[in-house]
Amino acid sequence: MDLLTHALVGAAAGAATRRGTGMRHAALAGAAAALLVDLDYFIGSANDPLLQIEFHRHFSHSLVFIPLGALLATVLLWPLLGRRLGGRSLYLATLAGYATHWVIDICTSYGVHLFWPFAETRVALDLLSVVDPVFTLLVGTPVAVALWRQQRAILLATAILGALYVGFAAWQQQQAENLAEALAATRGHAAESLLLRPSFGNTLLWRSVYRHGDRWYLDAVRPGLLAEAQTYTGGSVPAFDRARDLADVPEDSRIGQDIDRLDRLSDGYLVWVSSANRMGDIRFSAVPDGVSPMWGLEFDPGAPDEAPTWFIDRDLTPAMRERFLDQLLGRPR
Repeated sequence: MDLLTHALVGAAAGAATRRGTGMRHAALAGAAAALLVDLDYFIGSANDPLLQIEFHRHFSHSLVFIPLGALLATVLLWPLLGRRLGGRSLYLATLAGYATHWVIDICTSYGVHLFWPFAETRVALDLLSVVDPVFTLLVGTPVAVALWRQQRAILLATAILGALYVGFAAWQQQQAENLAEALAATRGHAAESLLLRPSFGNTLLWRSVYRHGDRWYLDAVRPGLLAEAQTYTGGSVPAFDRARDLADVPEDSRIGQDIDRLDRLSDGYLVWVSSANRMGDIRFSAVPDGVSPMWGLEFDPGAPDEAPTWFIDRDLTPAMRERFLDQLLGRPR
């Protein structure tokens, strides 16, 4: 989730540990602690583009790391807030703020190493976009009012409104799944590995990804809220097959090993774009029904021991923007 939302929810949790005038200082501590969790984003290497992807949302986001992360936040904030809150109160505020981070992140699509070091599984519910202005407004407004009036009880609205919105997103996801399965049935497909994820910034329009045979099928679906339910057929692309697509790349080469790493990170949703020498994660695309991966590795198959580069393709043409808006509003194609 975006940093603003994390800071607001962390501030709410921190403020909830204090009463009266101390609420604002505790809110600052909670917000800072919630943001500290994402420092793992800066773990990376210019020669290894997958390192940053592997370590973001890794150990710092795990449940067992929360007490240690809160302690680190307390130490860093001590010069600023130590005298105002005291050691115990400062730690409680940072602990509350730090602990909110994973709750929000598992609602998005990138996955959190919640149970590290006991399991390497990434937990992702695919309910919210990493930027969702409605969610941010719902959780942020009560925080601002509570801190302005210095009334802790108002903070309860943050939890209630946030939970209601996540529940609504889960309901929308189920409706989207029903639409996607119905669309697959019209093609005579049994949708394997079906995945529904919200499109950018909303919970109205969803990206549908499923596999049938050796191909991935990509569509956009919009459950019937404020408009009739709509399905927008996209296209299909071949699923990555090492023997077919990159048989000449040794598995023990640099590129061969990086393909294995990306395959784990993408949960197997890989495609090979031979025209661009790109290996991408088809779960993500610039538009909900897009057939081109948004990111992945770019490399020369003829040089399997050279380091790959990381590509990001978020460019939208005017036609793509118009199509996205039509789909978001539920307009028939």
